[in-house]
Formats: sequence, structure tokens, C-alpha cells
Amino acid sequence: MLYKLRTRHNLIGYMNDKNSTAIYRTLLREAWRLTWQRKTLWIFGIFAAFVSTGGVMDVATTGIRRVQLGGSLMRQLLDTSFSGYTMMGQYVGQLRTFGSFQIGAMIICMMLIVIGLLFLAVLSQTSLVHGIKAPTHEHPNIIRKRAHDHLFRIFAIDFLTKILGAILVCVTTLPMLWYYTQHSSYSFSIAFVQILIFFPAVLILSILSILSVIHVIETESTVAEAIATSWDIFKTHWLATLEYAFIVFCLISLSCFVLLGLVIALSVPYALVYTTSLLTGSFVIFVIANVLYGLFALLVVFAFGGGMVTFQYSAWYLFYKRTGHRSHPKLPLAKLLRMFQRS
Repeated sequence: MLYKLRTRHNLIGYMNDKNSTAIYRTLLREAWRLTWQRKTLWIFGIFAAFVSTGGVMDVATTGIRRVQLGGSLMRQLLDTSFSGYTMMGQYVGQLRTFGSFQIGAMIICMMLIVIGLLFLAVLSQTSLVHGIKAPTHEHPNIIRKRAHDHLFRIFAIDFLTKILGAILVCVTTLPMLWYYTQHSSYSFSIAFVQILIFFPAVLILSILSILSVIHVIETESTVAEAIATSWDIFKTHWLATLEYAFIVFCLISLSCFVLLGLVIALSVPYALVYTTSLLTGSFVIFVIANVLYGLFALLVVFAFGGGMVTFQYSAWYLFYKRTGHRSHPKLPLAKLLRMFQRS
């Protein structure tokens, strides 16, 4: 009981300090505490990453580079939106060598795998929010059972997010393709304007998506009510929302560099063992070194990905709770507004 009271105090204690000048710092510190103490949620975070909107950023960075090469718009969108699309296309091209029965069986298996991964991703996303909002750390099976009531609504939000993201890609890519077909050259100014329009739009879409998911799970509301509420939160605290999103993005980017340094550090002993296996001609050492390093590297990458997704959802859940607190929902959150208020 004492631990439960302490945990609840930590979750809402930051809300009671109306004169706090470190709101973001408090929220992020609490998000990190939840992420570190509830490591079992990292498993949900790994699969929840499949339906996260971060992949749209990859479309922005690689899509602009590919636009100058010309070609089919649909092919470019697919190639930059889905990991492994090009390789999958090569495999599909080889299906002509198989019979109709084998092709049908492979297509059915692939569809079942995709549906299974999608179901697992939505279930993990819902379970992750349930695990974060729980006053105490609970067993993953208990969290998973609670998630089944929201699956359809969370799937609807994710589906709408992907559709709107694809529309944004088309709208911002078509002008560049039109310019290329007319002039057969690359325009830096058009690409710059495209980035200025695309990135804020995708950022706002990502924020509205995660706030809508949190609101559905928190209040048992409908999809339309959740979207409307998330939009109201953004309209009321738009500056704070963008500031907070930028800080979270910077922290995650910094952690990626830390991960890169860790992988490089791990590659040093691997290189020594690998060189030893080549010099001694030992096939056993060669296989063991590659297998162990590969498994350990995958473990580190998956743990990092699950932890970062858990941290991101924890941070936004606490931000959502802060903006909806009954005592002071309109208290300035944005750092710039608080600076002007103090002056």
C-alpha cells in the first residue's frame, strides 16, 4: 500500500506545483523512471514500434532524394514507406517460376503473417499505454487482457494516421515531381519549401495520433471524441506541444548516438576474436564469434527500441495528464510563455 501511494504521488505530484519552472524536466524524469522500473513493457514497445508514426520521417528524408530521379510516384512512395519493399518485389518477380498452387499458398501465408503482426502491434500499443497508466507495475498478462477492449478503436486511429500520412506524402511529393518533369532539374528552393510544409504537418499528425490513442484508453471514448480532444489539447497548448515534441525528439536522437557508440565498442572485441579465428583457421571460433555477436547485437538493438518507444509513450501520457489536470489545465506549459510571464 505504501509503494502504491508513493507511485501515485510520483505520477501526479508534479501537477500540484503551479509555480514550477521545470515542467518538461519533471515530466521527462518521471517518464524515464517509469521506463526503467517497468522493463517488461519494453516487449510491448518493440512490437508497438511497427504502428508508430516515426517511419513517416524516413519517407521525408529519403523521398526528397529519390524525387529527383524521376520514375513512378507509387513506386517511390512504396519504396520509401515500407522496409524491404525492393527486396520483396524481387521475390514476387520470382514467383513466376512456381505453380499456381505454390503461389496461392505463399500469398496466403504472407497475408496471415502481415495480419498477425498488425494484430500484435496494435495489441502491444494498447498494452503499453495500460502498463504506463497503471499505478503499480503489473504482470504483462494482466495488462494484455485489458487491452482487448480497445483494439478496434486503436486500430482505427492507426489506420487513419497512416492514410493521412500517405496523403501528406503525395501532396508534398507531387509538386517536386511536376517540376522535375517540366524542367528535368533539381530545385533546392522547392525541396526546402516542401520540407517546411511536410515536417510540421507530420509532426502534428504524430502528436494527435498518440494523444488520441491515450485518450481512448484513458476515458473509454470513441475514436471521434478522442481525435476531437487531442485537437483541443493541441490548440490550447500548441506551443508547449511542439516544444515538448522537439525535446523528446532530441533526447531520442541523442540516445541513438549512444547506441551507435555502444555497437562500435562491442565490435572491438568481436574484431579481435574474428581476426584470431582467421589467423588460426578455426572454423568453430569463427562461427561462435559471429553467432554470439549477432545475437547480442540484436538483443541490444531490440532492447533499445523497446525502451525508447516505452519512454516516448510514457512522456506523452504524462503530458496528456498534465494538460487535462482539473486544478490548472490552462496554466502555461510552454517555456517561452513562462519566461514572458516571469518577466
